[in-house]
Amino acid sequence: MKKFLFLFSALVLISCREEAPQNTGSNSAGKAAFSEELQVTTNRRVELLPEARAEVNEWLAYATAQNEMQNLRNSTGHDILESSNSIMQIMESLKESTPDTLQTPAVQSRTNVLVTKAKILHQLSNKKQKNAEEIFEVANDLIVEFDNFKLQLNELFLKTPVDFEQELDEEFEEAKQGQPRNDTTSTLPVLSRE
Repeated sequence: MKKFLFLFSALVLISCREEAPQNTGSNSAGKAAFSEELQVTTNRRVELLPEARAEVNEWLAYATAQNEMQNLRNSTGHDILESSNSIMQIMESLKESTPDTLQTPAVQSRTNVLVTKAKILHQLSNKKQKNAEEIFEVANDLIVEFDNFKLQLNELFLKTPVDFEQELDEEFEEAKQGQPRNDTTSTLPVLSRE
Protein backbone atom coordinates (compact mmCIF):
# COMPACT_ATOMS: atom_id res chain seq x y z
CA MET A 1 0.00 0.00 0.00
CA LYS A 2 2.86 2.38 0.83
CA LYS A 3 4.45 1.70 -2.55
CA PHE A 4 1.19 2.51 -4.31
CA LEU A 5 0.85 5.79 -2.38
CA PHE A 6 4.48 6.69 -3.13
CA LEU A 7 4.03 5.95 -6.84
CA PHE A 8 0.83 8.00 -6.98
CA SER A 9 2.52 10.97 -5.27
CA ALA A 10 5.45 10.78 -7.67
CA LEU A 11 3.10 10.82 -10.67
CA VAL A 12 1.26 13.86 -9.31
CA LEU A 13 4.54 15.74 -8.77
CA ILE A 14 5.76 14.90 -12.27
CA SER A 15 2.51 16.03 -13.86
CA CYS A 16 2.62 19.31 -11.91
CA ARG A 17 6.16 19.99 -13.11
CA GLU A 18 5.14 19.44 -16.72
CA GLU A 19 2.37 22.01 -16.45
CA ALA A 20 4.54 24.70 -14.90
CA PRO A 21 6.57 25.54 -18.04
CA GLN A 22 3.37 25.86 -20.07
CA ASN A 23 1.98 28.46 -17.64
CA THR A 24 5.14 30.56 -17.75
CA GLY A 25 4.94 30.63 -21.54
CA SER A 26 1.41 32.04 -21.45
CA ASN A 27 2.39 34.46 -18.67
CA SER A 28 5.23 35.89 -20.75
CA ALA A 29 2.83 36.40 -23.66
CA GLY A 30 0.41 38.08 -21.25
CA LYS A 31 3.14 40.33 -19.90
CA ALA A 32 4.00 41.42 -23.44
CA ALA A 33 0.33 42.24 -24.09
CA PHE A 34 0.21 44.46 -21.00
CA SER A 35 3.07 46.56 -22.31
CA GLU A 36 0.91 47.62 -25.27
CA GLU A 37 -1.08 50.86 -25.24
CA LEU A 38 -4.85 50.94 -24.98
CA GLN A 39 -6.44 51.35 -28.41
CA VAL A 40 -9.59 53.40 -27.86
CA THR A 41 -12.25 52.31 -30.35
CA THR A 42 -13.96 55.69 -30.55
CA ASN A 43 -12.71 59.04 -31.74
CA ARG A 44 -15.68 60.78 -30.13
CA ARG A 45 -14.80 63.34 -27.52
CA VAL A 46 -17.72 64.98 -25.80
CA GLU A 47 -17.35 68.58 -24.67
CA LEU A 48 -19.71 69.96 -22.08
CA LEU A 49 -22.08 72.78 -22.96
CA PRO A 50 -21.26 76.08 -21.22
CA GLU A 51 -24.21 75.63 -18.84
CA ALA A 52 -23.12 72.10 -17.92
CA ARG A 53 -19.50 73.22 -17.59
CA ALA A 54 -20.56 75.97 -15.19
CA GLU A 55 -22.47 73.39 -13.14
CA VAL A 56 -19.53 70.97 -12.80
CA ASN A 57 -16.95 73.71 -12.38
CA GLU A 58 -16.81 73.29 -8.59
CA TRP A 59 -17.30 69.51 -8.61
CA LEU A 60 -13.91 68.11 -7.65
CA ALA A 61 -14.86 64.47 -8.23
CA TYR A 62 -15.87 65.29 -11.80
CA ALA A 63 -12.58 67.06 -12.51
CA THR A 64 -10.66 64.10 -11.06
CA ALA A 65 -12.67 61.59 -13.12
CA GLN A 66 -12.21 63.67 -16.29
CA ASN A 67 -8.46 63.77 -15.71
CA GLU A 68 -8.32 60.03 -15.01
CA MET A 69 -10.24 59.22 -18.20
CA GLN A 70 -7.84 61.42 -20.18
CA ASN A 71 -4.90 59.52 -18.65
CA LEU A 72 -6.60 56.20 -19.39
CA ARG A 73 -6.74 57.04 -23.11
CA ASN A 74 -2.92 57.04 -23.18
CA SER A 75 -2.31 54.11 -20.83
CA THR A 76 -0.52 50.83 -21.28
CA GLY A 77 -1.89 47.62 -19.81
CA HIS A 78 0.50 47.95 -16.87
CA ASP A 79 -0.75 51.50 -16.22
CA ILE A 80 -4.34 50.26 -16.24
CA LEU A 81 -3.51 47.49 -13.76
CA GLU A 82 -1.85 49.96 -11.42
CA SER A 83 -4.62 52.54 -11.59
CA SER A 84 -7.64 50.23 -11.46
CA ASN A 85 -8.13 50.70 -7.72
CA SER A 86 -7.93 54.49 -7.90
CA ILE A 87 -10.28 54.54 -10.91
CA MET A 88 -12.83 52.56 -8.91
CA GLN A 89 -12.53 54.94 -5.96
CA ILE A 90 -12.82 58.00 -8.21
CA MET A 91 -15.99 56.68 -9.84
CA GLU A 92 -17.52 55.87 -6.46
CA SER A 93 -16.68 59.39 -5.31
CA LEU A 94 -18.24 60.80 -8.49
CA LYS A 95 -21.46 58.94 -7.76
CA GLU A 96 -21.59 59.86 -4.08
CA SER A 97 -20.80 63.55 -4.57
CA THR A 98 -23.15 64.34 -7.45
CA PRO A 99 -24.52 67.87 -6.86
CA ASP A 100 -28.22 68.17 -6.05
CA THR A 101 -28.82 70.13 -9.25
CA LEU A 102 -27.66 67.11 -11.26
CA GLN A 103 -29.46 64.43 -9.22
CA THR A 104 -31.73 63.08 -11.93
CA PRO A 105 -32.50 59.41 -12.63
CA ALA A 106 -30.62 59.58 -15.93
CA VAL A 107 -27.45 61.01 -14.36
CA GLN A 108 -27.65 58.53 -11.49
CA SER A 109 -27.94 55.68 -14.01
CA ARG A 110 -24.85 56.90 -15.82
CA THR A 111 -22.85 57.13 -12.60
CA ASN A 112 -24.01 53.61 -11.68
CA VAL A 113 -22.70 52.34 -15.02
CA LEU A 114 -19.36 54.07 -14.43
CA VAL A 115 -19.02 52.55 -10.96
CA THR A 116 -19.93 49.10 -12.29
CA LYS A 117 -17.41 49.28 -15.14
CA ALA A 118 -14.72 50.53 -12.74
CA LYS A 119 -15.42 47.65 -10.34
CA ILE A 120 -15.22 45.13 -13.18
CA LEU A 121 -11.89 46.63 -14.27
CA HIS A 122 -10.63 46.43 -10.69
CA GLN A 123 -11.76 42.79 -10.40
CA LEU A 124 -10.09 41.78 -13.66
CA SER A 125 -6.90 43.58 -12.64
CA ASN A 126 -6.70 41.66 -9.39
CA LYS A 127 -7.29 38.19 -10.84
CA LYS A 128 -4.47 35.72 -10.46
CA GLN A 129 -4.39 35.06 -14.20
CA LYS A 130 -5.06 38.37 -15.92
CA ASN A 131 -6.46 38.55 -19.42
CA ALA A 132 -5.08 41.60 -21.23
CA GLU A 133 -7.80 41.55 -23.86
CA GLU A 134 -10.59 41.66 -21.25
CA ILE A 135 -8.88 44.44 -19.31
CA PHE A 136 -8.35 46.56 -22.43
CA GLU A 137 -11.97 46.01 -23.45
CA VAL A 138 -13.35 47.14 -20.08
CA ALA A 139 -10.98 50.14 -19.99
CA ASN A 140 -12.24 51.13 -23.44
CA ASP A 141 -15.85 50.68 -22.28
CA LEU A 142 -15.14 52.93 -19.31
CA ILE A 143 -13.92 55.73 -21.59
CA VAL A 144 -17.00 55.38 -23.81
CA GLU A 145 -19.32 55.36 -20.79
CA PHE A 146 -17.70 58.50 -19.38
CA ASP A 147 -18.43 60.27 -22.69
CA ASN A 148 -22.02 59.01 -22.42
CA PHE A 149 -22.13 60.46 -18.91
CA LYS A 150 -21.04 63.85 -20.27
CA LEU A 151 -23.70 63.61 -22.98
CA GLN A 152 -26.26 63.02 -20.25
CA LEU A 153 -25.04 66.10 -18.38
CA ASN A 154 -25.39 68.13 -21.58
CA GLU A 155 -28.94 66.86 -22.08
CA LEU A 156 -29.94 68.39 -18.77
CA PHE A 157 -29.20 71.81 -20.20
CA LEU A 158 -30.61 71.44 -23.72
CA LYS A 159 -33.51 73.69 -24.49
CA THR A 160 -36.87 72.06 -24.99
CA PRO A 161 -39.44 73.29 -27.53
CA VAL A 162 -41.24 75.01 -24.65
CA ASP A 163 -38.03 76.86 -23.79
CA PHE A 164 -37.62 77.96 -27.41
CA GLU A 165 -41.22 79.15 -27.52
CA GLN A 166 -40.78 81.11 -24.30
CA GLU A 167 -37.56 82.66 -25.62
CA LEU A 168 -39.30 83.67 -28.85
CA ASP A 169 -42.17 85.20 -26.85
CA GLU A 170 -39.71 87.21 -24.78
CA GLU A 171 -37.89 88.43 -27.89
CA PHE A 172 -41.20 89.36 -29.46
CA GLU A 173 -42.24 91.32 -26.37
CA GLU A 174 -38.89 93.16 -26.31
CA ALA A 175 -39.20 93.97 -30.01
CA LYS A 176 -42.78 95.13 -29.50
CA GLN A 177 -41.79 97.47 -26.68
CA GLY A 178 -39.04 99.01 -28.78
CA GLN A 179 -41.39 99.88 -31.72
CA PRO A 180 -43.81 102.80 -31.77
CA ARG A 181 -47.33 101.66 -31.03
CA ASN A 182 -49.77 101.45 -33.96
CA ASP A 183 -53.40 102.42 -33.67
CA THR A 184 -54.42 98.86 -34.34
CA THR A 185 -54.69 96.53 -31.41
CA SER A 186 -53.28 93.58 -33.31
CA THR A 187 -50.52 91.69 -31.51
CA LEU A 188 -49.08 90.36 -34.74
CA PRO A 189 -45.92 91.98 -36.03
CA VAL A 190 -46.21 94.13 -39.11
CA LEU A 191 -44.43 92.63 -42.09
CA SER A 192 -42.83 95.04 -44.48
CA ARG A 193 -42.56 94.33 -48.18
CA GLU A 194 -39.56 95.71 -49.88
